[in-house]
Order: sequence, then C-alpha cells, then structure tokens
Amino acid sequence: MKDLIASSLEGDHNSYIELIKLFQVELYKIAYSQLDNIEDINDALQETIITSYKKLNTLKDYNFFKTWIIRILINKCHDIYRKKEKQHIIFNKISSLTDINKFYTEQDNQEKENDIDFDLLIRKLSKDERLILTLYYKNMYTPTEISKILNINVNTVKSKMLRAKQKLQQLYKKGGDINE
Repeated sequence: MKDLIASSLEGDHNSYIELIKLFQVELYKIAYSQLDNIEDINDALQETIITSYKKLNTLKDYNFFKTWIIRILINKCHDIYRKKEKQHIIFNKISSLTDINKFYTEQDNQEKENDIDFDLLIRKLSKDERLILTLYYKNMYTPTEISKILNINVNTVKSKMLRAKQKLQQLYKKGGDINE
C-alpha cells in the first residue's frame, strides 16, 4: 500500500486507482449506511476519491491512509445528507435496494439477503448509530479503530453501540416501531 501511495504522489494515476480498489467495498458499505439512494452514494464516493487524490500530499503517515480516506468519505456523506435535508427530498429506498444487488455480484444470495436485512433493520437508528454498527459488524473494525476513524472516545463508541443494540432489541420485540 505504501508503494501505491508513493507512486500516486509522483503522479501515477493507475497506482491511485489500484489503491482505491483495495478499499472500494468498505467505502461503499460505509456510504450506503449513511445515505439513502444510489446517486448520493456514488456522489459521495466520487467526491471522496477526487478530494483524497488532491489532498494525498497532506497525509502524514501512510499507515493511516485507510482511516484518513474513511474520514473524508464520512464528511462527504454528511455534506450530502445536510444538503438533501435542506431541500426536503424524500428518498426512494426500493430503487437503492435494487441497485445494491448489482454491486454484490461476487457474493452469494444468502449473504446479500443478510446485508439487506441488516441495512433495513438499522435504518430505524440514528445516523451515528448506523455508522458505528456498520463499521463494527460489516467492516469488522474494533471499537478502538472506530474511535480513531470518528475521532471520538472509545467509551463513547461502546456506549453508542450498546444503545443501538438495545434499540434494535426493542424494535424486534415491538414488531418494527421503536417509538411504540
């Protein structure tokens, strides 16, 4: 990875493409957990790739590239979400579920169904809770790694995870509505 970063800094566009390919699935999952439609997800990913390429020279430690680019993606997702929130646009979840199937061509059907079930289940949670659970369960980050990515205390991550799990348990018991 360090060689790809160094080559990218020297202007080798192909090295940067290879570097992004290493993390494309993870980045997609994170964007999907934060945004509601495929166009916004693609916009966030595209803006992340462009911004990270332009600012690659600001990366101080190559070992933190993954954390760095995830942080950029999260910021881009928040920007898009705030913009859409101001415009009061209602998203069509069904179309984005159809589009996600095209992305997961290599996974078997059961795994896709589990991912969709997980994504639908956590949609009832807040954005922060969705992000933390996605990073933990789908991307397999530890609470310590999540705290570094989100720049928050590890105990805050753990308490948000616990609250999110409790909400999901409550949701399951009440048949789908947390506020009942």
